[in-house]
Amino acid sequence: MEDVAASLLLLCGSLILGPTAGSGSGPDPERGRMELRRVQSLAAQPRYGGCWARALEHLDTRCRDMTSESQSRLALRFTHCHLSSSGRDFPSCPEGSEVSRCTTGMDPVAFNTYTEFFTHTHSICHFLQSEAWQSRTESTMYRLTEASAGVAEQLQSTRQMANELMEAQSVALQAQKEILSNGEELRATLRDSTQGVQAVFSDLSSTSRQQQVALSQLFQQLSFLQSFLLMEAHSLTSCCYNAAALCTAYLITSTPRSSRARLLLLVLVCVNFYLEKKIYQHVLSSDQPEHLHVEQVSVYVAALRRLSVCVALCVLLLVCVRYRDPVQQSLEVLQQLRETQSSLQEALQRAERFTQEKKLLEDRQLQLRRTARAERLWRREEEFSMMSSLAAGSSHMPPSGQSARLLCRSSSHHASVQTPPPLVEDRNVCPVVEVPVGKNPVLRPPLPRYSLRSRRRSDVI
Repeated sequence: MEDVAASLLLLCGSLILGPTAGSGSGPDPERGRMELRRVQSLAAQPRYGGCWARALEHLDTRCRDMTSESQSRLALRFTHCHLSSSGRDFPSCPEGSEVSRCTTGMDPVAFNTYTEFFTHTHSICHFLQSEAWQSRTESTMYRLTEASAGVAEQLQSTRQMANELMEAQSVALQAQKEILSNGEELRATLRDSTQGVQAVFSDLSSTSRQQQVALSQLFQQLSFLQSFLLMEAHSLTSCCYNAAALCTAYLITSTPRSSRARLLLLVLVCVNFYLEKKIYQHVLSSDQPEHLHVEQVSVYVAALRRLSVCVALCVLLLVCVRYRDPVQQSLEVLQQLRETQSSLQEALQRAERFTQEKKLLEDRQLQLRRTARAERLWRREEEFSMMSSLAAGSSHMPPSGQSARLLCRSSSHHASVQTPPPLVEDRNVCPVVEVPVGKNPVLRPPLPRYSLRSRRRSDVI
């Protein structure tokens, strides 16, 4: 209500002061309206209307500020448009430069035009402000009218509510009187009901105590039955799992490569079965709630089984990796024996070759001794033949047996002198054969020597 009254007083004051302020020494709003219409008509022209339209775009913003700077810039824009449409020059005035700089280079005609448009701009801005003030006043009046109507309706509803409240208070007073009159009866009734409730509560407490004892006995029996069933189920599951593990371990270790891991895997299965029993006994003897026993047993047994499977896989993998095939080992030993045999054969061959070379060297030395002896004999015979030729004087040729002997000695002598002794057996020395006079000598080749290598080759063939 106070806000509405203040708004009404403010509106009355503005209505009283508004016309007086408009009729003072300020510019005439009617003149501003005429100037605004004239500028708008110029903006509608097709040739120079763009310049006037751009000037009108800044009119609302400049007039809202209502400063001399903003009015001067509006007057400069209007002056520029007017001079451009009249065909006169306008001094350069960049955007953002000072107004005094733009008006310094104006001629008198341009400056008078600028001054006239400055006055027109002031009138136009005053007209726009009065129009805005009038529109605001009308909207305020409309809102005040609606607010006063609402206030009247609220006052009417408040009066009606006050009447209803008075009637309700009278009814409440009458009801309170009835309640006070019935209070004593209610108090007696409450006392009787309280005593009855206490008796019933005592009966219920004794009954609930008996039921609690019976339920505790039942829960103990159920707990024992649950533990028994859990133990039997776990034992059956553990037996089945470990039996399957034994069969699996036996089947996996049935191959020769993994047979060495059979005993370890069977021992691991037995240890797993024993540890599962211990885990179950430990969980049942703990102080945790019974409904968590099954979950804990499952978790611990699953972890133990995973660990056992991992250990079994590691043992099986280690045994399989370290496995050596007996057949392969026999083949390797046989190969080593063959290599040893071949090395022994090579050693025997080298020893035999060394023996042959030694024998050849001995034969060569013997041959050289024989050659030296034959040479000495030949020299003696030659001396004897020379002496006999000197004595006889008629015989110029030696006998045929002696000539063959001399030829053989000479050839053996030349061979022993010119060529070195060979490393293998070489019979270059002719055998000394006594041939009767008048017969041709027959030279027989030497017999081959006995060789251990040739004997082995013949045995192999």
